[in-house]
Amino acid sequence: MSHFDYNALEYNVATRSGVSPSLLAGMFPADRKAWDNDPQFLGWPAHLQRLHAAISEGSARLVGGLEAILDEPEGSVQEMMGLTGMNRLGLDLVSHVHGHHSFEDANVLPGFLGRFPQLARAIDLLENDHEFLDQALDQSEGAFVVLRNEGASKTDVARALEQAKVLNKIINRHTYDEEDILIPAVLKAYA
Repeated sequence: MSHFDYNALEYNVATRSGVSPSLLAGMFPADRKAWDNDPQFLGWPAHLQRLHAAISEGSARLVGGLEAILDEPEGSVQEMMGLTGMNRLGLDLVSHVHGHHSFEDANVLPGFLGRFPQLARAIDLLENDHEFLDQALDQSEGAFVVLRNEGASKTDVARALEQAKVLNKIINRHTYDEEDILIPAVLKAYA
């Protein structure tokens, strides 16, 4: 484990605007524009981006769907159908992201650390992200489960929406930064 204050604004996934330059020092540069032209990108890097895109799209759909439910009249068929679909989407998203990051923690990140020791601090950042994200996922699951109740109210939907927005922000920041840390290392290793 590296020694940096994860709760500092520049490191925490909920407040940072990107990976800190001090963490990127000595790493492989992340030139996203060049990735598509790299023949090595079509393997694992493209797969990782597709997984992340699916997670981000699901998260964005959840936010949009919950916003639409709040616009429906209380008790309308559209509201009820929306609640059913959004609570399923929310719980599926939580399950999928938990599984994805558990796999990364057990397999991907240790493999990268063994192959690329210069990524130790950045991988530590990603592991801290996963712990923070797990807490947000657990809070989100609680908010989304409430939508399964027959008596779910607009207040419950509004709470779920706020949690979905928090989760969406964290997911997008983390996945983007994770790609900037891991993909350049793969492209460089197999160049």
